[in-house]
Amino acid sequence: MMAKDVTTHELPAIRTVLDVPAEPVFAELRHKAEDWDMPLRESGDTISVQMVGGRLTARSRPEGVQLSVEGDDDANLQMLRDFLTDQLALYGLSPVWTGARPRALPANLSLARIVSVARISPSYRRVTVSGADLARFGQGGLHFRLLFGPEGAAWPATDGNGVTVWPGGASAWHRPVYTTRAHWTEGGETRLSFDIFLHEGGRVTDWSAAARPGQEIALAGPSGDQGRKEAPWQGFVADETALPAVARMLARLAPDTRGQAVIVVPEAEDRQPLTHPEGVTLTWLARDRGADPVAALAAMDIPEGARHVFFAAEKAEALAARAALLDRGLAKSEFTAATYWIKGES
Repeated sequence: MMAKDVTTHELPAIRTVLDVPAEPVFAELRHKAEDWDMPLRESGDTISVQMVGGRLTARSRPEGVQLSVEGDDDANLQMLRDFLTDQLALYGLSPVWTGARPRALPANLSLARIVSVARISPSYRRVTVSGADLARFGQGGLHFRLLFGPEGAAWPATDGNGVTVWPGGASAWHRPVYTTRAHWTEGGETRLSFDIFLHEGGRVTDWSAAARPGQEIALAGPSGDQGRKEAPWQGFVADETALPAVARMLARLAPDTRGQAVIVVPEAEDRQPLTHPEGVTLTWLARDRGADPVAALAAMDIPEGARHVFFAAEKAEALAARAALLDRGLAKSEFTAATYWIKGES
């Protein structure tokens, strides 16, 4: 009998040592893990937290606290490196990272060129881009960020510590979140499309009106999870900003999934053909006829048993949905109530 060939893949990792006592660090990690609902394991002098995109491990050592960070891939490691550096700075700490070598551009940043910009309905514009470094956007999380910097600024780069440096300062950059609508290969290049909900005064709305083929843009990500849940019954309620995300989620459902999906759009002409299992009913509601997501959720018949409900809309609506679902007896693990925008912010 031939031996089984087992190939292991070493995840990218970085390390640092903090010259601080272990217990305050461990206490803060316990608090953060609970606050962010992240799995934590503790054994003797070691704490490990499973974060979105990788794992953080803290070990008590004579010289201080050793932090080890494993990323699910290079892009996620970059995200965690930047995030943890910022978090530690809040406590007056400046980590020096060793391990995975930094690149000139952040590993989670990709440059692409616009292929086309098309108005697909009264309230949506679709942008298609191509590039050599876009493959991961079809494999990782659903979302990414568009990067808009100060006038004349160069794209972000990394410093000698591998941390992202934002020309003009991070606060000077507009980094709205969008959803990968489709992802494919054409002519030897990876292509990606995303939909923009058009609204008066929106910065990306104005940008997309002037965007032209050949224009270079930058995308950071992907981020978030892949939107896959294992429950046999799934419910979805989304407003116009969450339509692209729910479209991706519906397309990824198992063929035997049952459930309901309700999408609120500005007007009936904004409806799109969406792929979904036969057992999932899809309903479109129009705001110009009085529809709103919270009312749609209240009207949804949610069965007992294994289930999951996804709700995404404005912040106040997401908070109302969370309270309503808890009142209806759903456990926190049985639903997601996501804020996709905040009233008064463009």
